[in-house]
Amino acid sequence: MIKIKTLIFTFAISCSAVFSYTVIAKSEESNQTTVADQVKLGRYLFYDADMSKDGSMSCATCHRQKHAFTDGNPTHPGVNNDQGVYNVPTLANIGQFQTFTWTEQHVHTLEKQALMPVTGTVPVEMGMFKNEKEIEKRIASNACYVRLFNSAFPDAQGNKVTMENITKAIASFERTLISDHSIWDTKQGYTPEMQQGEKIFFGKGQCATCHTPPLFTDQKFYKVNKDASKAMRTPTLRNIALTAPYFHDGSLDTLKEAIENHDPHLTKVPQLSEQELNQVIAFLNSLTDKQFISDPKFSLPAEPCE
Repeated sequence: MIKIKTLIFTFAISCSAVFSYTVIAKSEESNQTTVADQVKLGRYLFYDADMSKDGSMSCATCHRQKHAFTDGNPTHPGVNNDQGVYNVPTLANIGQFQTFTWTEQHVHTLEKQALMPVTGTVPVEMGMFKNEKEIEKRIASNACYVRLFNSAFPDAQGNKVTMENITKAIASFERTLISDHSIWDTKQGYTPEMQQGEKIFFGKGQCATCHTPPLFTDQKFYKVNKDASKAMRTPTLRNIALTAPYFHDGSLDTLKEAIENHDPHLTKVPQLSEQELNQVIAFLNSLTDKQFISDPKFSLPAEPCE
């Protein structure tokens, strides 16, 4: 009798464990599906110009994949043709950042940052300040989008096409923009000049003091020359060869100029010889991730959401 009870008890525990595992597995699978659906939706929204006042701008207008999600201009004018204030920053590895703007504006989530170009007024970019309902109306008029929102936010009550969910979806897509396959990462094609440049970068040049791997930024704010009116966030150096022009205002055209524009009295960057500069630049070129700028998962969807 005792043996039977023991057997029943053991069986009960075993079944309970299996059931719990099954529930967890299903829950994890469900979560993964939801995240994947949010990423899919966010990718469509990232490339959708209906997010702007006159249908002329999307997130991708300024963040172009071939430029490592910058746009190659000093600044970018908004829908009203007002000149931009800041150089467009890259979105490479943006999901691993804790701060998202050039100046210290206490923007610490991608969701909050995603709303800034859409509704911001200084500068006006996409021009939808106080027109969030219009964005929701435009998106909700598309049956394909409604289906995607239903899949991406299955637990949301009532209307799922909201600005909160729109920015969540865009942020979910942006978190997939991972760049970690450069020459420096793989060491494939890593030339002696690049290797020598790396030694200077991490040694004499003191560059890694602020440009700390693996993101190549410490995400802190500094004045690096006497002309700076305010402290600016250390930019990531990943794909730096693709993101010219440089500095917060896009005022410098070359990597050589950008390096030389660090005041040694305000930074730890010493005077480097011409040869050393070229070697450091060779190292910086090794941070280009060609896979990142050609990955179809990050590009404009082949078919529109309709």
